[in-house]
Amino acid sequence: MQLRPFLFLTASMMTLPSYADNLDQAAKDVCGCLAAPYAELEKALQSMKTEEGNDISQLMSSQGKLTTLFQETEKCTEALRKKYPEIDANNDLKKQVLDKTRQYCPNPLETVDFSAPH
Repeated sequence: MQLRPFLFLTASMMTLPSYADNLDQAAKDVCGCLAAPYAELEKALQSMKTEEGNDISQLMSSQGKLTTLFQETEKCTEALRKKYPEIDANNDLKKQVLDKTRQYCPNPLETVDFSAPH
């Protein structure tokens, strides 16, 4: 009766969350860590846009707050490394989570339009 082990394995696999779900959840958790600094960075990037072009001094005035937020983010992501040790130990899985994170919450530095207004 070889069917019995197959049924057992199939049933036990159904009760476990799929690995893709785990990667999705990890990416969403990373986005949770990044929400505050990304929102502040987006605000700073928008404030530096002027009629004449980009005013970097506006971004520099936000530097202190951004530094604090990114330090808090580092603590948050450190907690995620402990929550997802199998991902932290595997560079391929980390890359997959990073790719999913970019889909769920793109970095404002990668999406902002730095061209001068016309």
